Amino acid sequence: MAYALKETNTLFAGDHVMAWATSIVAPPDGAMSDYMESLAKLARRKETTYFPGHGPPSVTRRASCNYYILHRKAREASILHRLSKGATDIPTIVRAIYIGIDPRLTGAAGLSVLAHLEDLVARGLVETDGQPSVEGLYRLAG
Repeated sequence: MAYALKETNTLFAGDHVMAWATSIVAPPDGAMSDYMESLAKLARRKETTYFPGHGPPSVTRRASCNYYILHRKAREASILHRLSKGATDIPTIVRAIYIGIDPRLTGAAGLSVLAHLEDLVARGLVETDGQPSVEGLYRLAG
């Protein structure tokens, strides 16, 4: 949720847009398609200052929203590229696309990949047996 304070041209953005990091979209509570739609809505708004749930205010809100959209599209492209090499699981995808990640963050990265895969399965670009899950095996559709 985000709240606008029109009198001050300010938006309280929660964790949608932070000035210091990207948000974690983690199923079952988060869906990548919902997050991307929310970012697109925020990018169209007129507020000039965003106060995130964590970190300092952001005064480059449109650039921040557009950066996050491009970041997620690039992450999706990396996942699809890895899947173009053959069927695989989430831990393998994480190792392939999160080069040099702190090992303590691999669980969060795996949930982010799962959020992307849920969206890609829903859009018919990726297949898995059953519902998308951390334990699933994924392959390009077709």
